[in-house]
Formats: sequence, structure tokens, C-alpha cells
Amino acid sequence: MMDSKISIREKLDSGTLPLLGKSIIVGLLTGVVATAFRWVIALAESTAFAVYPFAAANPRWIWAVFAGLIALGLLICLIVRLAPMSNSSGIPQTKGVVTGQIDYCWWKVLIAKFCGSSVSTVCGLALGREGPAIQLGGCVGMGVGKKFARSRQEYKVLVASGAGAGLGTVLGAPLAGVMFAIEDMMHYFSPLILLCTLTSAVTSQFVAASVFGLQPIFHFALSASIPLASVWVLILLGLVVGLCGVGYTKILLVSQQLYKKIPGKPWMRLLLPFLLAGVLGLVLPEVLCGGEYIINTLDVSMTLRYLLLILAVKFVFFLICFDSGAPGGNLFPILVLGSLLGAVFGYFAIHNMGFAPELFANFIILAMAGYFAAIARTPITAIILLMEVTGSFDQLLALAVVCLIAYAVADLLKSPPVYDALLEARVAADSVNRMDEEQLPDNAQCDMEFMVQFGSPADGCRLQDLELPAGCRVVSVKRGQNDILPDENILLRGEDCLQLLADKKNEADIFKKMSGLTSVN
Repeated sequence: MMDSKISIREKLDSGTLPLLGKSIIVGLLTGVVATAFRWVIALAESTAFAVYPFAAANPRWIWAVFAGLIALGLLICLIVRLAPMSNSSGIPQTKGVVTGQIDYCWWKVLIAKFCGSSVSTVCGLALGREGPAIQLGGCVGMGVGKKFARSRQEYKVLVASGAGAGLGTVLGAPLAGVMFAIEDMMHYFSPLILLCTLTSAVTSQFVAASVFGLQPIFHFALSASIPLASVWVLILLGLVVGLCGVGYTKILLVSQQLYKKIPGKPWMRLLLPFLLAGVLGLVLPEVLCGGEYIINTLDVSMTLRYLLLILAVKFVFFLICFDSGAPGGNLFPILVLGSLLGAVFGYFAIHNMGFAPELFANFIILAMAGYFAAIARTPITAIILLMEVTGSFDQLLALAVVCLIAYAVADLLKSPPVYDALLEARVAADSVNRMDEEQLPDNAQCDMEFMVQFGSPADGCRLQDLELPAGCRVVSVKRGQNDILPDENILLRGEDCLQLLADKKNEADIFKKMSGLTSVN
């Protein structure tokens, strides 16, 4: 009996407990970095909303504003040139690290992303803070992982844990950060991944809470709930935001290609959103920055014309900012656009369908969640995120209905998850930083892990009939708490965890093919 206890303790000490310790380190460091980033972004936003009204009231200073925008735009050009992986959102880059398709100098990108996103925000670009925060946390996980990780799989878990902690810290939503790391980064669930991501997120949130407290970032006064008898309006809202989410993804991917065809040097195209921010800052400052200002000022008394104007201008301005490659995210703008769709839908529901004005905020929250679920294809993350950032836990059933309908619409229309699509485009680009394969020895190998999903090609398939990609072999099948030595006659089941040894040079291709075998497309 004593020997059994000792062996169990030795197993924990040699595996789980050290990894949890590393997750705490990732959480602490991410908490410091993301908290500082959140504070700087808040200061940058308040500066932008102070400078532009001042210039509008004092026209003699307009020339100084545009001179400053050009100077800061050129600074962003320099930052992006020195650290190409710091441009745009940061989420696809981090996913690329987890999947083995991208690698970069973590500390250089961390500094460049922090500074670049701060400059973009102070200029008023319509970009979010959450994508950069995810990449900042991922960079911390890369740094800790490269120093302390004992395997490739452990390294990926630390990167995903840092990314989730970054999202949770900057939005004050640690549980959403955990679910995002599992649902979007790792693409499968295991107790160890849950423990690591949760440890990092909670640790990071402790750091952030000591500065910002525990108040939600959005303040909605919900005095009523949509009655169960009106479930039809939830289905209708889910259909609307689902279709809009599909349209968003298609337009974003097409616009990125069109933006590159604009005549002129790349730095000229990068300067365009800075000049546009100057114009909009003088005539319509509501559309500047990520959009937290818009969400917190939405009111049932607003006219439909004003809501449609803000929605259209915000969307176009965001596309130009994002397509330019300026450092900044698109997750927060997705929430903002979703809130505006919800406001427009709420206007029609209240004025034409007989719903009470008190439900205006409910429609905003539900549309934000559904729109995000349709675009990112992460419905559970969407539900948890909206509950945390709004502080409203009474809308769970309604959130679930809208998110599931929106997700189903996007799935039926074959709309790809936006961050997967952006990663594919990034990997296909010439500027991508792939892993330096030439420096790897011919026999370099890494460990990989895949969860067999119910209904996937691997579910119910014998190991000998599973068409494994070249350059890898199954070394263990984990079923529940048991590790089974691989045998060609093993019948694989849903929730089996395949542990592989793979050629490191082909890691990205093996990851893609194994994901297709073990997941439901």
C-alpha cells in the first residue's frame, strides 16, 4: 500500500505538479504584462477621445494632429518592419505557434506588439486590445516554455495557457480565457489542459484584480428577461446574427486581398487608416478605437438612422484598419459590431414587434454573443465571455439558444472559423516565419497529442486501418486513466487520446492531417 502511494506521488511530482508550477509562472508574468497593457490602452483611448474634440473645437491645431498621425503611422511602419509577426491581430500568429506552423522571437514580438498596439489606439484606429493581449500572453508562454518545458506538448500547453490568461486579463473574463484556450487554441479537452489554463488564468486575474477590481467592463442595467413564450424572437435573432457573421468572415477575407492591391508602397497603405482616423475623429469620434465607448452609450432612445450610420462607418473603418496590418485585434470590434446589430434588432423588436423597451440591453448582449459564436465558431466561449464581461448570469438560456442557432447557420453555410482562415492566409504569405527547418537535425522529433472526437474518421477505426501521415507513429493510447500500448488491432473510441512521436520538420503537416482524422469537420 505504501509503495502504491509513493508511486502515485512520484508520478504527480514528475509530471503534473511541475507543469502547474510553470503555469503559475506564466500566469504571474502574463498578469503583469497584460495588466500594464490594459492600463496603457485605457490611457491611450482617453487621450484619443480628448485630443480629437479639442482639435475640432480649435481648428488651428488640426495640422498638428495630422502631423502627429503621420509621424506615429511611420513609427508603426518601422515597428512592423522590425517585427513582422507583431502586425494585425495576434491570434492567428499564436495559433500558428500552437499548431507548429509559425515560430518567432517571443521577446521581440512582445515588445513590438505592446508598443504598436498602444500607438494604434492613441491614434484612434478601430482595433481591439484582446488579440494583442492574447499574443502577449502567448509570448510569455513561449518564453517560459522554451526555458522550462520538457516536451513539445508541454510547450504548446504553456503557450495556450498564456494566451488564455492574456484574454481573461484584458477583458476581466478569466473563464472565457480558459475556454478560448481550450476551444480555439488546443481544439480538445483534457483534465491537464484544463488545470494548466485555469491555473494561469486565475493567477493572472489576481494580478489584474489588484489594479482594476472585479467589476465587469460593460455596464448594462438588465431589469427584465425575454419570456420563454417569446423563444421565436431568440431563434430569429440567432438567424440574423448568424448570417451577418458569415458575411463578416467572407468580407474580411476578401477585403484583405483587395487591400493589398491598392497602388503604392506597403507603408503608404499602412498610413491610410491613420489619416482616416484623423478625419473621423473630427466629424464622428464615436467610431474611434476598439468601441467600448459605443457599447456603454447604446440606448433605446437612439434613432435607427444613427444606429445604422455608426454600424456602417464602424465596420468600414475597422476593415481598413485591420487590412492595413496595423497592430490591433478584431475580437473586441466583433463584440462592438454585434452590439450594434443587437441595437438595430432591438429597435425593430421594440417598435414593431411589441417588446418592452426594458429588453433593449438584452438584445444587445444576445447579439454580441451570437455574432461572436458565428464568426469564431466557439459558442461556449461566446456564452461564458458575455456572461463575464456584462456581469449578467440571468441570460444563460437565451444566450445558449442564440449562440447555437448562429453557430448552426455558420456551419451550414460552411463559413470557416475566422482565426483558422486568417492563419491559413498568414501561412500562405511569403512573409511568414516558419520554423527554421534547415537547422533541425534529420532525426529531430517531437511529441504530439490528439483527442479522438465522437463521429470523427478515427472513431471506431482500428489503429492498423488509420491512415497516419508519414513521419509519425502512435506510441500510446490514453483511455480514461489507463495508458494502452499501441497495437494494430486496437479499436479506437471517442475520447481516446493518441500520443504520437513525429518528425519535427513535418510537424505542421502532421498536425493538420491528424486534426482531420481525429476531429469532426
